[in-house]
Amino acid sequence: MRSAVIGCGRMGAFPSESMRRFAPRCWFPLSHAEAIQRHPGLELSALCDANPRSLQRAADAYKVNRTYSDYRRLIDEVRPQLVGIATRTIGRAQIIQHAADNGVRALHVEKPLCNSARELATLARTFARADLFCTYGTIRRFMRIYETAGNLAQSGAYGVLREIRVNMGRGMLYWTHPHSVDLILYIGGERSLEAVQARLGNVVFGGSPLEITSDPFIESASIYFEGGLAGHITQAPGCDLVLSCSDGEIAVENDGRGIRISARQGEDPYLSRAAYDGLPETPAEEGTLVPISHLARCLAGDAAEARLNGRSKAHILQGQTILFAMIQSHLEQSRLVRVTDVDPDMTIYAKTGENFA
Repeated sequence: MRSAVIGCGRMGAFPSESMRRFAPRCWFPLSHAEAIQRHPGLELSALCDANPRSLQRAADAYKVNRTYSDYRRLIDEVRPQLVGIATRTIGRAQIIQHAADNGVRALHVEKPLCNSARELATLARTFARADLFCTYGTIRRFMRIYETAGNLAQSGAYGVLREIRVNMGRGMLYWTHPHSVDLILYIGGERSLEAVQARLGNVVFGGSPLEITSDPFIESASIYFEGGLAGHITQAPGCDLVLSCSDGEIAVENDGRGIRISARQGEDPYLSRAAYDGLPETPAEEGTLVPISHLARCLAGDAAEARLNGRSKAHILQGQTILFAMIQSHLEQSRLVRVTDVDPDMTIYAKTGENFA
C-alpha cells in the first residue's frame, strides 16, 4: 500500500537522541517514516516538508526518491492510501481535511489535533466517515504493558477501579498532556465523561480572552467519569501511570519499564509492593509500528479492527475537547466544566519561545 509522511522532523523521521538513549524498548520504532518502512505491507512512497534541508535529510536516510514541499501536490500525484502527519499543530487540521477529501483512507496524526474549537467541529464531521481510519500520536494505548495494566485494574482482583493518576512532571497542556488525557480515556474505557476541572499556569492571552498564545502548564487537572471514577494529572515526576483500586494499586513505571503491584497480604492492613512478574514478553518492535499496523489491517478490510478504530477516533476527538475544557475551567476559576460547555471561539496557539507545539 502506498504511504507517505508529511513533516520530516522529530516525530516524522528523526526521534530525539534522548528518546533513543533513555526510552524503554516498547517505544520503538518511534518515527512515522521508520514505522511505515518496517511494515511489510506498506511502501514509503513519498515525503513532504516545507524545510528543504529536513526533507533532503529524511529522503537520504530512508532512500525515498519522491519528495514534496507542498502536501497537496504529494496527495494529488502519489495518491497514498496511508499518510503520517507530523507537522506543527498550526495548519494540521487543513492537512487532515485535504487528505480525507482526496482519497487518503488512513491517517496517523501527531498530537495535538488542532488549534481551535471550530477546527475540531469540522474534523468531528470528517472523522464520522466510516471509510476513514485514524490513529494518534498518543501511542501508549497501543503498548502491551499499558494494556496489561488496564486489564489488571479491570479484572476485579484488586477491587473496584476508583482513580487514575498520570504523573508527567510540570508538563505543558499541548506539548505533553495529550498523552495524559489519552491514557485516562483509554483506561476509562466506555464510561461516560461527566466533567473536567483544571488549574493552569503561564496562560498568556492574544487578541481576546478566548485566544491563548502560550502553551500553559498544568498545575492540576481532573477528569470525572460516571460511576465515580476520576482521572488526575499531577506534577509528580516519573512518567508513571497509577491505577488505584479499592484493594490495591497497579503502576506502570518510568514510561513502560515495568509494572509494580501494591496489594494486601493476608491480614496485614498495609499494602505490600512488588514488581509484577506476569508481563507477556514485549515484542521486538512496538512503538508507532503498532498503530500503523492497525491502520493497515483496517485498510485490508478487517471488520474487527475497523470497529476498534471507531472508538479510537472518538477518543481522539474527546481528548482534544478535554484540552479545551481544561482552559475553559481555568478561565472560570477552576469550576467543573462539561465538554459541551467549551466556547466555540476557543483557540490555543501553544507557543513556547519561538516554537509552536
